[in-house]
Amino acid sequence: MIKLLRRLIYVADVTAAVVADALADLSIDDFEDGLEYYAAKRSGGDLIVTEDKEDFYFSDIKVLDSETFFERYLARL
Repeated sequence: MIKLLRRLIYVADVTAAVVADALADLSIDDFEDGLEYYAAKRSGGDLIVTEDKEDFYFSDIKVLDSETFFERYLARL
């Protein structure tokens, strides 16, 4: 199941540029959330999956919890 999931999901790299973006964005309170957001943004991602959706109040990328992600994208596989 994990192999199937890995084929469907791209895991974005955290680069030096991603770290710099997260540090520079003063609207982000949690550095790790900033890393996730800017890694997704720089890689062209259009979705972040997390159980802490409210932590991404600053995101212009769609944010879903894992249950919703499963229901929308994986349940019909």
